[in-house]
Amino acid sequence: MNKYLLILILLTPIVTMGFELDKTIIPRDEILAGGPPKDGIPAIMAPKFNPSEKAILMEAEYQVIGVQIGDQARAYPIRILNWHEVVNDTVAGVPIVVTF
Repeated sequence: MNKYLLILILLTPIVTMGFELDKTIIPRDEILAGGPPKDGIPAIMAPKFNPSEKAILMEAEYQVIGVQIGDQARAYPIRILNWHEVVNDTVAGVPIVVTF
C-alpha cells in the first residue's frame, strides 16, 4: 500500500452518522468513510420543465420517473436524478418529492 494512502487512512476519522458499530463483523478501524459528505448531493428545489416537443436534451429511449396528479404530468429524467437524487416539486397543487 502506498505510504501516503496509509497515512490518509490512519488520519481519516470514522464517521458513523449515527450507525451502531459495536456488533459489526468488520473491525471498526477498517471501516472507512466514502462517497459525498452529508448534504453533498444537492436536491433540485425548483425544477424547470419544457414541453415534450421542446425537450431538446431528451431522447425517446431515456428513462424517466413519471408522475401524474389530476391532469398534470411530469417526467423526471433518470440521467438528471443520477446527479441530484432528490427533486422537490409541486404537481397540481400537491407537494411531492421524487427520489432515486
